[in-house]
Parts: sequence; structure tokens; C-alpha cells
Amino acid sequence: MNLLNEGYSEKATFFKKAKGSLVFSKNKKFIDLSCGAGTMLLGHNSTIYKTSLKKYVNSGLSNFAHPNVSALNLSKNLKKIFPQFEKFVLCSTGAEANIKALRIARAVTNKNLIINVSGSWHGSIDQLLYNANTKNKSYKLSDGIDEKLSKNLKFIPFNDVNKSKKILNKYLKKISCVLVEPIQGGFPTSEGISYLKFLDSFCKKNNIILYFDEILSGIRINCSSVQNTYKIKSDISTFGKIIGGGMPIGIIGVSKNIVSKIKKKRKKIFFGGTYSGNPLSSFVGNATLSFIIKNKKKIFSKIEKDSKLIHNQINNYIINNNIDAKLIRFHSLIRVIFSNKKIKNRPQRDFFEKKKLIQRYKFIEYLKRNGIYFPGNGVVCLSYSITKKQLNYIIKKMKEGLNIFFNKNL
Repeated sequence: MNLLNEGYSEKATFFKKAKGSLVFSKNKKFIDLSCGAGTMLLGHNSTIYKTSLKKYVNSGLSNFAHPNVSALNLSKNLKKIFPQFEKFVLCSTGAEANIKALRIARAVTNKNLIINVSGSWHGSIDQLLYNANTKNKSYKLSDGIDEKLSKNLKFIPFNDVNKSKKILNKYLKKISCVLVEPIQGGFPTSEGISYLKFLDSFCKKNNIILYFDEILSGIRINCSSVQNTYKIKSDISTFGKIIGGGMPIGIIGVSKNIVSKIKKKRKKIFFGGTYSGNPLSSFVGNATLSFIIKNKKKIFSKIEKDSKLIHNQINNYIINNNIDAKLIRFHSLIRVIFSNKKIKNRPQRDFFEKKKLIQRYKFIEYLKRNGIYFPGNGVVCLSYSITKKQLNYIIKKMKEGLNIFFNKNL
């Protein structure tokens, strides 16, 4: 094996093609519960994806590193969906978008301290490659990180207003931004909405930049976002995944207030990158986004119905069979929690699941043997392409696996 990338090993399953909700490896096929880590809302190799690629090739466009019409056209659709933002910055990946968004926050405030909400994930970024434990102490997720970076990062506990308020007040004069993944892949639930509204109120009252990372939830939430759904206005937001239509992309939304401060303070902020505003990603992404906007009622009603079915059926089975697990979800973002304890954030989830890592691994392998590919990060993202037959099969096999490995009576 010549690759050091995450997931590449001698034991890994390597895929060679995909269609709809299926991925293929050698002579085996699997129902894909990830669909490109949530990117493929319409499923793998959708008609719009293939059509847009052909149109791109025939258009005469090239993957040039210049200002291009594809990026310009995409920005117009972004403005329709996210009207609260004055400007957008196109990036190559979500991680790049978060790096540059932090740059904006530091430039505008002349402050370095990032307040990150525990449980949030923001990509492979040195400044944010940390987690918080149940005592709200940070620990790094990788070696090779400059130890000085940890001094500019503090965590506040998701879904805990009182503790969060104490920490925020303690560092009030040093904060460049409060950063949160409003619906976390590690804990996708609507239980934290009141907490998000607290952050919104606190930041507005104290003139602090509120920064939402909606790379996972943007568009997936009914062709909109968490903040639009719950009428919360962030100053800076990052988006991605679905907006690329299957191609890599990251996007920063910048509010009118922040744009005004950049101009007024004459801040020189570098937004460059060879393929920031990538013509191919912008072209395919815009075609996909236009299709989703036009058909959003049909697309999202189906995905919501499918997500509700799997959520209700498996949780009812769990209750009736005394199984130590549960499903939580926010729209079509679903996660199996391998504990039936009352949990209010990701650090608590990690604590209760820690002793069940072997059982979790066996459950995932059981699904794999039965033709279901469960995402390694645990975030189940249903796509529009999934069929009723596939959905019923997933429910059946997940019930079997949970019963075998997590039934308290066995």
C-alpha cells in the first residue's frame, strides 16, 4: 500500500463504481449509508451530475485558475438560498473554507481566541484539530500540531447554557469568534436549538462574531440551512458538501456587517487559491443546486419520510427488545448512539460509547457482510436515490445487528 491517507490500508474495501445508493467493490455491492459523506444528496452518478459533466466538457470551459462565469453563476444561486450574506468566498474544500473564515474573524477583531463549541467538527485544520472531554478539557487529535495553537482555543459545552456563559464571560475581551457546528454529525438532534439561540443572543449583546459551520447541514435542511430555519443570523458561515453536487467545494458566507468592517478598517485578507472558484466544481455544483431548488418539495419530502421511517422503526424495536442503543436524527442526518443513556452532547456520547468500541466494530462488520456500508464516522446521510426495498432491508439488518451485539438480555 503506497498511500498514507485516512482509510487506506491493506484491509480496506476499495470501490470502483457507484449508482444511486449503491457502491461496488470487485463483485460485491453495498447500500451506501454515507453517499459521499453527505455530499451526494441525489445519490451517486445522478442524471443531473452526469448531464452537467457532459455539458461542461462540451462548453469549452477549462479548469483554469482565473475568474470565470461558472463561479459567478453559482454565487447568484447561493444568494437566493442564503440572502442574509452580502458576499461569498469560494474555496476548494470545507477545511479551506474554515481556515479562511477564521482569518476573517481574526482580521476584523484583531483578536486570536477561538471559542469552539464541543462536539463540532471543522475538518483537518491545525487550529481546530482538538476535541473536548466531559470536563471540557481539550485534547489534540493529531501529532504534529504546533502546541502554541492550543492557547488560542477554548471549548464551551454544547447544550449547557450556564457553563458556556461562565467561560464566555471569562474570556470576553479576547474572543475573535464563537464557532459552532449547529447540527453536529457527532450528535445530530434538534435538542440544542435553544442553545443556539442563546449563542445568538449572547454574541449580539456583546458584539462578538457568531460563526456557523454548516458544511454538513447546509442545503440538506430543506434546501436551506439551520440558521434560516430557526431565524438565527450568523456573521460568518461555511458551507459545502451538497453545493458541489459531488465535486469538492467549500463556501464562506460573509454578512454585510463584516464586509463593511473589512472595508472600513482596510483589512487586507488573502482569499486566493489555485482552484478557489474552481470552474468544474462551480459548474456541476450550480447545475445540481438549480435542480434541487426547482424540485425541493419532492426531494426533501421523500428524504424526510424515509429518515422518519428508519428512525421510528428502529427506535421502537430498541425499546421493545431492551437494546442498549438508540437512533437520533435531525432531518436526514442520522446517528446510532451505542447507549440508551440520557445524553446531551458529543463528549457524553464518547464517554458512554468508549467501552463498546468492539461491539460497535462488530455491528458495522455485520452490516458490511450483509451488503450495507456503514460510514466510519457514524454519520448516516440518506439520499434521494434510496429505494423502499433498500430502506426496508437496512431496517431489517440494523435490527438484527443491534439485537445480536447490544441486547441487554443476551
